[in-house]
Amino acid sequence: MLKVHQVTKRFGGLSAVNEVSFSLNEGEVIGLIGPNGAGKTTLLNLICGLYPADGGSIEFLGHNITGMRSNRICHLGISRTYQIPQPFYAMTALSAVAVSVINGKRRPNMSLSDAALEASYYLEFAGLFAKRDTISRDLTLYELRMLELARALATTPKLLLIDEVMAGLNPAESSRALEMIWSAQEQFGITILWIEHVMKIIMSAAQRIVVLQYGRKIAEGTPQEIASDPKIIEAYLGGRYAKNQ
Repeated sequence: MLKVHQVTKRFGGLSAVNEVSFSLNEGEVIGLIGPNGAGKTTLLNLICGLYPADGGSIEFLGHNITGMRSNRICHLGISRTYQIPQPFYAMTALSAVAVSVINGKRRPNMSLSDAALEASYYLEFAGLFAKRDTISRDLTLYELRMLELARALATTPKLLLIDEVMAGLNPAESSRALEMIWSAQEQFGITILWIEHVMKIIMSAAQRIVVLQYGRKIAEGTPQEIASDPKIIEAYLGGRYAKNQ
């Protein structure tokens, strides 16, 4: 479904992403992990078209999307959530999701009433239907994260990019968010590329893990393989810890 080949992104003299390659198969959940500053979010920004790549290529469903505008990539079937929620703060939750319905499906002639009806379905799925008339800025962090998910799903993606949906959530909220993502994959048949720092969650949710450090891919494998790899232990906990294992 997705092929990332030797992708590179530089900011001045810094290579935030350096010749990274990996692929996703349809229906997979792939975890993307690494220390802060490893290039994870930058890689998602390259895939969804927010940044242009400085090298390499990205292919999605047979289309070369390298350098393609983000709205066209969305129409092909890639959507995302953000680590820091990006709602339309002055809009109600219902209106915010309706915008995604219209733009994601590339249906500019769709009536607002039809868009609102479809948006209600995604709000209900995300557990936010009761908050449909609430202004986005008045939602809690958990509700904002679920609004992000509802908006992303409303574009009818084939591939969903998730960026640290658990950040700032308490354990109960994290469990609810995980159940929501599992339900989304089952109900909508989506493939997921997921950045997450909560190792317990990503190791239980993903079939494969890709590890970045200083912009480079340093490992890829099953959660069990990654959890026992000394390079990964060193990347997260330091060389002294790795030598003592």
